[in-house]
Amino acid sequence: MAQPNDANAGKSRSLPGITPAARTMDRIGRWVIAVGGVGVILVVLGILAFVLREAYPLFLSPAPATIVTSHTLDGSADQRPLAAGADPYREVAYLVRPDGIDFIRLATGETIRRERGDIFQDRRVVSARPSLTDGTLGLGMSDGHIAAVKVHYRVTYPEGIRFVTPELDIQENVALDREGEPVTRVSYRTDGARRSTAAGITSSGRLLVAGMMKRRGLLGGGKLDTYTYDLTAQVDGTPTTVLVDRSGRHLLAGTDRGEVYCWDAKDVRAPPSLVQRFRASDLAITALAFVLGDVSVVVGDAGGHVSTWFPVRGPDGSVYASYRKIHVFRSHRTAVSAIAQSARDKQFLTGSAGGHVMLHHMTSAQTFFSVASGSNVTGLTFAPKADGFLCLDGDGRLNHYRLTNPHPEVTLKTLFGKVWYEGYGEPEYVWQSTGGTDEFEPKLSIIPLAYGTAKGTFYAMFFALPLAVLAAIYTSEFAHPRVRSVVKPTVELMASLPSVILGFLGGLWLAPLLERQVVGVLLLLPTVALTIISASWFWSRLPGQLKNRLPGPEVFYVAVSLLGIWLALAVGPWMESAFWGGNFQRWLSDSADTRYDQRNCLVVGFAMGFAVIPIIYTICEDALTSVPAHLRAGSLALGATPWQTAVRVVLPTASPGIFSATMIGFGRAVGETMIVLMATGNTPIMDWSIFNGMRTMSANIAVEIPEAPHEGTLYRVLFLTGVLLAGVTFIVNTIAEIVRQRLRERYSRI
Repeated sequence: MAQPNDANAGKSRSLPGITPAARTMDRIGRWVIAVGGVGVILVVLGILAFVLREAYPLFLSPAPATIVTSHTLDGSADQRPLAAGADPYREVAYLVRPDGIDFIRLATGETIRRERGDIFQDRRVVSARPSLTDGTLGLGMSDGHIAAVKVHYRVTYPEGIRFVTPELDIQENVALDREGEPVTRVSYRTDGARRSTAAGITSSGRLLVAGMMKRRGLLGGGKLDTYTYDLTAQVDGTPTTVLVDRSGRHLLAGTDRGEVYCWDAKDVRAPPSLVQRFRASDLAITALAFVLGDVSVVVGDAGGHVSTWFPVRGPDGSVYASYRKIHVFRSHRTAVSAIAQSARDKQFLTGSAGGHVMLHHMTSAQTFFSVASGSNVTGLTFAPKADGFLCLDGDGRLNHYRLTNPHPEVTLKTLFGKVWYEGYGEPEYVWQSTGGTDEFEPKLSIIPLAYGTAKGTFYAMFFALPLAVLAAIYTSEFAHPRVRSVVKPTVELMASLPSVILGFLGGLWLAPLLERQVVGVLLLLPTVALTIISASWFWSRLPGQLKNRLPGPEVFYVAVSLLGIWLALAVGPWMESAFWGGNFQRWLSDSADTRYDQRNCLVVGFAMGFAVIPIIYTICEDALTSVPAHLRAGSLALGATPWQTAVRVVLPTASPGIFSATMIGFGRAVGETMIVLMATGNTPIMDWSIFNGMRTMSANIAVEIPEAPHEGTLYRVLFLTGVLLAGVTFIVNTIAEIVRQRLRERYSRI
């Protein structure tokens, strides 16, 4: 048999009436749709990759400290430096020597200038302690005096090249010990105005403190009054280290018996009063230092143990809070000989007599690394920008290290666990990313945000889901077609309202209205429900002829619903006066210990529910309408009522679509931003009360991202929040799709 040629075969398979141009457009359309679909997928994946890339560095370990320069300093053993410090660019360093102060270039070790002024004549520097924030150095002298000098740096740019010039100012010279004993341990702080405090331990173990107050002069300046006190008799054992806070109003001293003593030195004209003593160790205290903010204290002992303590006020509301051990860090093998705190965050360095340096972070309770730095560490100083540090050892070497640790405060515990923050009575979940000063301790727990997201979603779905599903059942199964043709487009039109408009109306119009009628609003649900049930019973008892003369049931039920709303709002003030003394909000605060915020979850429930209802209603109504008519007809033919048919036949068959509508509405509520942002107080609290607000993940991103420093910790944590939000939504939608498919398979056989 002859076979048709390929050309004839192709013509026989082509559809009649389709021109080559139409086929070409069809092919182009298929390619455009395919390319567009793939492009959308690639864009979504690209956004996800970008967000992950921004959040990923939070969990990277810090780079090991690398030594930049190491210089063996000139001088004999008795001229080795006691302390060191650097400018913000780590180009110039100062060295406190027994006979004065030297300035050197860190890159080369070249000495720039030697300061040997009158303040250093005929006496030696025995001890030195730099201040954390203002560049002031407290120097303990061999004649019992304490000298205060301030190091600052003048930066110029001749010919476009940065040039750092160190400068030294003499601040004070205070006679701490009239007997002239050398001051072997020193601490000096000034408030920058009128008051300064100096404390020291002499070579014989006496603990002395001097308070200086400058009088106000008519033409400026004024006489300096100095008050000196001996606190040795108040201490059991021998003082080993001393510490003064930045205000000069609190004094701490460690002893060889492992105890720390705390004095209140508010009034320089009166001796400091001992307010507390606590045992910090079983061994001698060898080092004390404040963490940035001068609230938490780092304690190092002769066994190499390192811990942080801060005052916690007890439930009795006592005047003075008691110091408690909060964090314990990795120990050194030998005694802690030096502590240096960062001026940027809650990091601090500890050095040991064995020559090791460790980097810690107080809030996250981490110890990042340990580096060997020669012999006994005699001095440690953090660089002003926390990007390096200087280490002096017992061999007279100055080691300069580079440090890269951009996100030390982030761990899984600080993000998702309870953390004991400064000023709190116990560990808590807290989100508070910024404060009034740079000394603020960031609190970056994501749990309050997740809690707020769940709370807002719950109340929105609690309001929207029953209304939307029941409205869809009514218009699909019971309403007249003309009513359905009006109601459905109207509800769908609600979805076009921008969320910012709903948030604006919720925050500025609805919130004050609900505040005035809070009791009436709470009565809406039972009052409207009872009114409709009562009216339905009354309607069922009316004669048929009378029903035919009255308007349709839709008009009747609308009128009844409005009557129920009016009754609730009318009865509300009466009930508030009768049961709650005329002020329900005050009763909540006094009796239920619950505060009523004007922008609360009631407002969110109404406003966000209004945004979610159109989505759920539309999908539910379409799913119910798509149920085959023969199922309804069969149920009615077997004697079932329309309500029984709707509940037992139509609703189960449409359950996959209803479930999908619920999950889509849930996703909209979880990711809603503007309504939550404008209709709540945006307070990250963990309380299920409907009378206060919350802060959701999406709203938090919108609030914080404009102020977050680029690539800073807060910036990356916000991206991590976005990753978690997307991940939770993805998991929920995946589970929902699996459930929907199983429901579809189950009811598709009906």
